[in-house]
Amino acid sequence: MVNLAMRFLPPLSASAVVGLVAATRPLGSVARAAALMCLVAAWGAAAAVGRREVRAHASVALAIGAVTAAGQVDAGIPYGIACVLFLLACLASMRAARTVPAASGQPRARAPARATIVLAVTATCVTAGLIVGLPRLADRIERRLQAMFGGGGEETTAFSTTMVLGSTRGMLQSDAIVMRIEGERPEYLRGAVYDRYSPPYWVTSDTGRARRSVPAHVPAGADTTRVTLVRGAPQGEDMRWFLPGAACDLGVASEQIEIDAFGIARRARGDVPLSLTFRTRGCVATPTPVAPPTENDLDVPSKLKGALAPIAAGWTVSAKTDREKLEALSRELARFEYSLAVPRTAGIDPIVDFVTVHRAGHCEMFASAMVLMARLEGIPARVVGGYHVTEVNPLTGRAVVRDRNAHAWVEAWIDGAWRGFDPTPASESAGPSAGVFDHVGDLLSTALEHVVSAIAALGLLNTAAVLAAVIAFLLGIRWLGDRLRERRGRRRHDTRASALPLPCFVLLTDALASAGHARAESEPIEAFARRIGALDAPWALAASQALLDYASLRYGDVGDEALVARAIDRVARSVRPPGG
Repeated sequence: MVNLAMRFLPPLSASAVVGLVAATRPLGSVARAAALMCLVAAWGAAAAVGRREVRAHASVALAIGAVTAAGQVDAGIPYGIACVLFLLACLASMRAARTVPAASGQPRARAPARATIVLAVTATCVTAGLIVGLPRLADRIERRLQAMFGGGGEETTAFSTTMVLGSTRGMLQSDAIVMRIEGERPEYLRGAVYDRYSPPYWVTSDTGRARRSVPAHVPAGADTTRVTLVRGAPQGEDMRWFLPGAACDLGVASEQIEIDAFGIARRARGDVPLSLTFRTRGCVATPTPVAPPTENDLDVPSKLKGALAPIAAGWTVSAKTDREKLEALSRELARFEYSLAVPRTAGIDPIVDFVTVHRAGHCEMFASAMVLMARLEGIPARVVGGYHVTEVNPLTGRAVVRDRNAHAWVEAWIDGAWRGFDPTPASESAGPSAGVFDHVGDLLSTALEHVVSAIAALGLLNTAAVLAAVIAFLLGIRWLGDRLRERRGRRRHDTRASALPLPCFVLLTDALASAGHARAESEPIEAFARRIGALDAPWALAASQALLDYASLRYGDVGDEALVARAIDRVARSVRPPGG
């Protein structure tokens, strides 16, 4: 019983630590899935691995992985104490695995008290360091995994009702997956519209924030596109769906969706799973109209007009229509340099600096400059924030949207409708191309999210039941393996026993040897019987038949052992000479 307790001590103590952390602090989806998988593997190793030291090392390593995954949050002193106890439990388990059980009747060797004290002090010191460093280490590991395989934590999105110029710079340098798209791939996904510029902020005015609820239960069809956000996507009142401007026939799990005046669909807390379907053609329901221009869409801060108006007029001097003016502005801005690291001159508005000084920046600068100069030419325009979809995973056939695909472009009011324009150089707005590792990471991330979704759908009690079933299954496999090994051992023992001759056969061969007719070491019984049968002796034929009957019994399982033994015994007495 003690040995059994020591075997399962590492996964048991790791389960306690993970349970303590999960009960006091929220774990991210990646950390939660990693901790659960490590726990299941640790229990499995403790139950199924045969060799004692291999079993101990495997279960301890996997248990440490579970505790490390759970260490991304700062759970305070209880977590530190739990880590100390966990490490001591691991050391005790490994020490027990290395101890050879004492022979029967001999006292079990005891560990020296000094060695125990050294182990305790070492465990305390190491764990004290882990208390400080493990949460940071696990957080860095999770961020690295998110960058490789997608997934997100509880971070807030850069898309909200307010955008600070430069706020997407960090996103544009991240490979974290945001969403996946099945079906027809849209080029642009709208997630925010900004109509008022208050340097250095773009803001969604109160007009655009007005929402109304519309039905969203149109059934999927062959021409339906599905957008699925990664697990761990931010939740809250201002979370958005990212959709193309022409999206219609929206469908979500809650069957209701809120859309603001600028056509941005808002995501509710009840939208689980995090997926939405839409069409872009063949609409059944009438698309929700986007509000027409207001005075905000022509407003330019007065302090910027003096610097930007002459440039806008010069760039559009030969244009005769609003569309031609917009195309001229976009064409001139395409000559600028795309860069994520451009210093801005102090005391100058960042857009003025972009246009007149450095002539370099990222998509927000290109879109902002075009919007303000279009307004100066009398054309209503807005900045749109969202994603530029450029990546398709050939392994899954789905489009993949990452943080680095975050983008800003322009919508201008021409010919009685809002039209999109992208002044950012095309080669730069497409972003870096995805490689093989990106595609494989997306595939692994999808599999991991399916596992996490399945675990989340089960609930705590059902997850515990499944874990118990897995452990019971592994224990059953271990028990079956032990029984098979025992059976094989018995068979080997029986085989070895069957290789020994029966006592009656030994008696007969000894009698024949004493009569001068010994059996050669390699002589088959049948050949020996023929040789004995050819002798000129009264017992020759009886001895020959007894040998043949023994061979049939021994190697053909023919005859009754007791009868054959009695017959051989009578022949042996007749062969052995008097007094022999």
